[in-house]
Amino acid sequence: MLAPFAAVLSFIVVLAGVLCLYEFFLYDADEKAAAPVRSRIYLGSVLLLVLLGVGGLVAIATNAVSQMTVLGLIGIFGALPAFAQYLFHRQIDAETGPLARRVSDRWS
Repeated sequence: MLAPFAAVLSFIVVLAGVLCLYEFFLYDADEKAAAPVRSRIYLGSVLLLVLLGVGGLVAIATNAVSQMTVLGLIGIFGALPAFAQYLFHRQIDAETGPLARRVSDRWS
C-alpha cells in the first residue's frame, strides 16, 4: 500500500514542479533582474523538485530504494520551492506570482 502512495505523491510532485517552472518563466525580465540570486535559487529549487519527483517514480518502478526514502526526501525538499519563492517575492516586493495574477484577473 505504501508503494502506490509514494508513486502518486511523486507524480504530484512532478506536476507541481512543472507548474512552478511554468510560473518561473512568466516572471518578466525586470522582476528577475531585481533579484537575480533569489530568482536563480527559486529556479534551482523548482528543478530539484522535478528531478526529485522523476527520481522517485524511477526508484519506485525499479525498486531501487525503499518507499520510505522517497517519501522522506519529498517531505524534506517538497517545501523548498515555496520558501525560495517567498524570499524572491520579498526581494521584488510582490504579493503574488504571475500565475496567481493571471488566474485572479481571469476570474474577476
